[in-house]
Amino acid sequence: MTWLVIIFAVAVVLSPLMWFKQSPRQRRISHLRSVAATFNLQVALHRRPEAREGEDALSCVCYKMRCQHKTPLTEWVIHRFSQRGWSSDWEGWQWFKQQADDSWSEILGNALQDMPDGVTAAMMQKSSVGVIWDERGDEENLEQIAKNLLRLKHHVENNC
Repeated sequence: MTWLVIIFAVAVVLSPLMWFKQSPRQRRISHLRSVAATFNLQVALHRRPEAREGEDALSCVCYKMRCQHKTPLTEWVIHRFSQRGWSSDWEGWQWFKQQADDSWSEILGNALQDMPDGVTAAMMQKSSVGVIWDERGDEENLEQIAKNLLRLKHHVENNC
């Protein structure tokens, strides 16, 4: 009987510690985010790409790459998250708020075609290019995202 009390007491003490153990999905995402740093990608929670004013819930994950440009840029968002916005040259993708200028047409089209299926938006912000990704892929998908963001970054730094 004493052993049962001791085992029960140890279980009661250790059970809260088990809440700190990461699930396999959490470990995979943590690993992806640490690999993202090796590609110079920043990971942050973000609003939905087509969120209305006042919708501030951070429900998406944005992988973005900082870039420098010579002149102020027009911020744009292209998404396949919902039907909000207007159609683009690429099937399934919708512009939202602002459309990129014509100099982006070829490079953006190639990048969108080359993105993994889990990427639901691409965006140009004040000092970065980024994508909204559902993080359901693997390191190969992350590398593909980084390669495409690097192409977009080079376009910003060389042409804008």
